[in-house]
Amino acid sequence: MATNIDLNTLYKQGKATQIGVAALIILITLGIGYIAIFKDQWSEIETLQGQEEQLKQDYANKAAQAANLPVLEEELKQIRTAFNVLLKQLPTDAEIPNLIQELHQAGAKNSMRMNSVKPLQPINDDSVQQLPHEISISGSYEQIAQFTRDVGRLSRIVTLDKITLSPANEKDENTGMLTLSANANTYKALEIDEAAASSASAAE
Repeated sequence: MATNIDLNTLYKQGKATQIGVAALIILITLGIGYIAIFKDQWSEIETLQGQEEQLKQDYANKAAQAANLPVLEEELKQIRTAFNVLLKQLPTDAEIPNLIQELHQAGAKNSMRMNSVKPLQPINDDSVQQLPHEISISGSYEQIAQFTRDVGRLSRIVTLDKITLSPANEKDENTGMLTLSANANTYKALEIDEAAASSASAAE
């Protein structure tokens, strides 16, 4: 069989050559047809396979989250319970004067001298309002230490910050008498309308 085949004279070639050329033409035609017809579909199949893998991963993640849902619900329940306990430890408006009285009593219990208790501007923080009071109280180091412990045991939440210690006065420098100056902070829960007004004011 000749190595170069002229299609114009193919009819003069033998049957084997004619069949071989025909088969080659069919293969070339099928190849071109595959490229033209199936290439885009094959690409789409590959895209769908990628989406399938992503969906499988999403399903696995959601299944894991669903398995952890009872644990998360229990944790949320515990957080809400702890939050409600803290809210119950916050004083009402009617109880705030009593807390000031309790500070005086804590000082008197330890034989200390309460120099002053001055209310400061309330500070709103989301649903809670901080009510600071500037206090000054004098006593020995041991008395002051016991006073701070007693404040921590009050019926409602009271914290001390901005604490400074100094000699009570010049004549007390050798007696060990000290003056504690601090902010005593208590807190109260804001009503829903108060909290909304506070948030709106902060946004401005």
